[in-house]
Amino acid sequence: MIYDGVLKGRFVELKSITLDDTQFSYDIRSDVRNRNTVGVVAKSVEEQRKFIEWQIKEPDDYYFVVYNRKGEKIGLLGIYDIQGDTAEMGREVNIGSCVEVIESEILVEDFAMDVLGLKTLHSVIYANNVKHLNNQKHNGQTPVRKEMRSGVECYYFVTELSKDSPKRRKLSKVGDDFI
Repeated sequence: MIYDGVLKGRFVELKSITLDDTQFSYDIRSDVRNRNTVGVVAKSVEEQRKFIEWQIKEPDDYYFVVYNRKGEKIGLLGIYDIQGDTAEMGREVNIGSCVEVIESEILVEDFAMDVLGLKTLHSVIYANNVKHLNNQKHNGQTPVRKEMRSGVECYYFVTELSKDSPKRRKLSKVGDDFI
């Protein structure tokens, strides 16, 4: 589903994915640094394009491209499978700094609360995604359980949405010259 607005922060902005983002989306997900931590990777650019075509039409499924201050595409992040006042946040891959990653997540959490009226997000992080798991730990998150997804061991997290969270407090202390 396309969200017509732009989610703007101090360090990044997020825009709904379009077919023009197909190559970027395929490249970042299939990059050797990311392909083992992002779930099933499309076998081709055309397969990725078909996924984006499907996603754009799918109700209650939002997929954003993350841009840094220079306007460079640095990541992807989605919110989907909305059930009542909860949804899944995922499809995340981001090659930006830790500040850009944190702000991307905060902007999507704000979107979930302020635009979609959600109260809870859940997410799944592959056990081999040590960087992302460490980020969760530093943000005060602990997994609720382990599960298997696409044949890979994962950790399942639940986030009660709030305008006051450890990662928001951390980000508020970061100066604009950090990155």
